[in-house]
Amino acid sequence: MRMHTAFASALFLLAACSSPQVSVGRPPAPLTGTDWRLFELHDLPTIGGRDQTPATLRIDGGTLTGFTGCNRLSGPVTWSSDKVRFGPLAMTRMACLDTNLGRQESGLVKALKAAERQQIIGDTLTLFDAAGSLARFIVTTPR
Repeated sequence: MRMHTAFASALFLLAACSSPQVSVGRPPAPLTGTDWRLFELHDLPTIGGRDQTPATLRIDGGTLTGFTGCNRLSGPVTWSSDKVRFGPLAMTRMACLDTNLGRQESGLVKALKAAERQQIIGDTLTLFDAAGSLARFIVTTPR
């Protein structure tokens, strides 16, 4: 029984360390002027990209810039209240030799194109389509 409890505790600690925690007690981070790091895509944890650099987004004014893990992307973004629209998106075309990273990049681009709504709770940005959550990001710069 002790072995089972120790194993369960280790799994809990691993899960707690691997995904960012939502900070609820503070005001939400602003959508614009904030650097966002992708940590979940279609309810799955993400992997680091080239040189282990994570996928990131930044919205300034009406422009989105970011890194998919393999390529840079940019394009217009419009939002009103919780509604959001990205695109059309332009991307560099560097080869993405890691198959899993290529799938993640493709999934991120599809998620951005499909996003209809955004929600920020604390330091976490979630993008949604009509069916549910597409991607979750966490603030990368301290506030």
